[in-house]
Amino acid sequence: MTMSQTSTNPALKWILIVIAVVTALGAIVVYLMAKYPASEYRVARELQMRGFRIDYHWLPNNNIWQRPANIHGTNQMITSDDCQLFGQLPRLHFLQLERCDMSGLNFDEIKNCKELHTIKCLEATRFPVGELKKLTVCPVRRIWVISEDVDLNDSDLEEFAKFTNLESIELEFNNAGVTDACLEYFEKIPTLKSLILSGSSITPEGTAEFKKKRPDVGVLLK
Repeated sequence: MTMSQTSTNPALKWILIVIAVVTALGAIVVYLMAKYPASEYRVARELQMRGFRIDYHWLPNNNIWQRPANIHGTNQMITSDDCQLFGQLPRLHFLQLERCDMSGLNFDEIKNCKELHTIKCLEATRFPVGELKKLTVCPVRRIWVISEDVDLNDSDLEEFAKFTNLESIELEFNNAGVTDACLEYFEKIPTLKSLILSGSSITPEGTAEFKKKRPDVGVLLK
């Protein structure tokens, strides 16, 4: 072997090692970008520009990547465009809208939020009750809605029987149209632990009958 061959081979070896390392790192980056798309972060920035607060959570077993997981809105008029952005966050966990005009609320895209577990609409105005039924496609565990200017009746609650993960319900509407008949829908939610309704026409007899069938559920009628 000549002297030139002796000096060239180690250099070639290190060049190949560097190429292999760079290729591997590139593959890892491509994989991570595919698994955790940057579009989620663009959506989060757009929501922030619209006045929402976004909280980020670390991905499980990962100290590098965070995800937009919680949305908080206060004193805003919720639009259909806002809701489309909500639906573009597949790792959304928590949505809280406080003192918001909810007339533009549209959960058509909420089916994309496969990890959504909590919805809170506090002191909401013009809340479209029909949107609640669309949440049945998500693993929602808690629903809390306070809205004094909306009338609720038994038929509005029928869709609740389709929830399979729901643990806690608090509905503070003008609920005079809610009677004992609605309790059969709540009986069918296997995971239910807590039920709070305000201003309803549910009777003590109806409540007692419900508790016989579902002694595992705490009931509070305000």
